[in-house]
Amino acid sequence: MAEIFKQSNLVSQLQRREFLNSSGAVVWLTGLSGSGKSTIGALLERTLIESGRNAFLLDGDNLRFGINAGLGFSKEDRSENIRRISHVASLMAQSTCVAIVSAISPFAADRDAARKVCEDAGIAFIEVFVDTSLEECARRDVKGLYKKAFSGEIAEFTGVSSPYEEPENPELVIKTAEMSPEKAVERIIEYIRLVDSLRTVCVRMYNAAVMAGKRILEIYNSGFDVEYKADSSPLTAADLASNEVICKALKEGYPDFALLSEETVDDKIRRKNPFCFVVDPLDGTKEFVKRNGEFTVNIALTAYGKSVAGVVYVPVTDEVYYAAKGCGAFVAKGEQSPDFSQDKRIRVSSKTEGLTVMASRSHADEKLLAILEKNKDKIADTVSVGSSLKGCRIAQGRADVYYRTGLTCEWDTAAMQCVVEQAGGVFRQLDSTPMVYNRENTLNEKGFYILNRIENKFDF
Repeated sequence: MAEIFKQSNLVSQLQRREFLNSSGAVVWLTGLSGSGKSTIGALLERTLIESGRNAFLLDGDNLRFGINAGLGFSKEDRSENIRRISHVASLMAQSTCVAIVSAISPFAADRDAARKVCEDAGIAFIEVFVDTSLEECARRDVKGLYKKAFSGEIAEFTGVSSPYEEPENPELVIKTAEMSPEKAVERIIEYIRLVDSLRTVCVRMYNAAVMAGKRILEIYNSGFDVEYKADSSPLTAADLASNEVICKALKEGYPDFALLSEETVDDKIRRKNPFCFVVDPLDGTKEFVKRNGEFTVNIALTAYGKSVAGVVYVPVTDEVYYAAKGCGAFVAKGEQSPDFSQDKRIRVSSKTEGLTVMASRSHADEKLLAILEKNKDKIADTVSVGSSLKGCRIAQGRADVYYRTGLTCEWDTAAMQCVVEQAGGVFRQLDSTPMVYNRENTLNEKGFYILNRIENKFDF
């Protein structure tokens, strides 16, 4: 391998998108054999091409006649099958093609690896779970494969003699018993269009956060009174002024998106909208009141419950952390224009020992202290900082681990989560389940952890 050197193209991915006025993505259709993946994939390919969009279907069966010929169906061969497909799909998407993968891909770890291949290359990975029951797949079985699998003629058959691990938190779930292939394609294309627009959406969020931050600083520097909400959390004129600036900017730009903000009366009709802005106009009001500068403005966009764009602005230092699905995570100064060039990306550290742990300025409890004590041999340093800065520091590689055992709300975590994940980090609830957004109950009741690498998950 010493003789192999990675070459750079003369045209960057961002330039390619601008020159061709198009961006690529990987749509990964996963589900049991007979679930409808190939039908949806073929229809999606045709619909995109007829609309003038470059797209190509990579069907798992077809690939086994060529690039994956010779691979069997052992766990190792299945993993290699998905590894090869993921790299081919990523390369195609980098050329601004929508690469549509139709492959059973039964194991979560393999799909996660495929996602990482794409996201490391700055490509949006859209996992679509084609959710069809085993009974229905067997009923549709025109190839007679299930009959042979049930009788033992076919070994290692997914769903019968080999497991299928359902996606925990895919971008989209298509229940074929409830949705026609045509409707499924409409939903996927709607999502692709959202991904196409995320840079533009993120720029508006960025500018709104900076404008709100300037208003906050005016109040911060001129003096303010402190009131208290029913839950005893502080409220200042800065919270309300920032909220007004942000909500106006978002509604003017994207009136069809729902909006959930800490300082606005919650309209539950938002839950019927798959796209929702989640806003904390002043995260870390306690730090604001203490005048230590460690407060932020948080704006996120969520799609089908996942954070797909996030902006965290630090008014006192004029730092903006921003991220969008398939683009990566970045940091800039407020007066700068957002730059999505891949060489400007920030990334989490690769450390697996001597870890730097982030701690909260204002929130700690016995459970958290017990977790840190139990894992003290892994910890080299502990740094305290307020608000969403903790997640941003990990995204930037300046720290490695943060555990929060206490209660938070959606607006406390949504923007930070996108920054962390697009920087290559891990963001999960304490029970290791995904954090989802635009919920009925906006309280994050389970706590959460942020890691630079999943290997650094603490025992507790």
